[in-house]
Amino acid sequence: MDSNLIEELQAYIKTELTDAELFRKLAQMAPDEMQMNLLMEMAADEQSHADDFKLIYKDLTGEVYRPSIPPINVNLTYSQLLSDRILEETEDFRKYMYAHQRYFNDETLREIFFRAAVDENVHAVRLLELLNRQE
Repeated sequence: MDSNLIEELQAYIKTELTDAELFRKLAQMAPDEMQMNLLMEMAADEQSHADDFKLIYKDLTGEVYRPSIPPINVNLTYSQLLSDRILEETEDFRKYMYAHQRYFNDETLREIFFRAAVDENVHAVRLLELLNRQE
């Protein structure tokens, strides 16, 4: 069993669950229905990534990983939160593309990391559009 992968999966699961909750909070702040819907789609994507990583974790360890997610405090403006998320999403894109390459010989891992990376990149582009609408 790859202990590095186990630790990475734990971190990825927690991050994705936290991100899903943050996107749900952002959706509540959205100024219109279109933005709210896009943010809820992003939340669903993040939840899906966490679920995929949980399945891999369970396959590798035989255990279910349920991290505690601290409450999300939204102390910034909607625009500031969008801006911060753009940087976070691009970093997640890089992280998952690196994992995609590292585990390229494992079809399941390769596909899950690739899908997560693509979604994170799409999120960054959409967040840029939402941020542009605020200016």
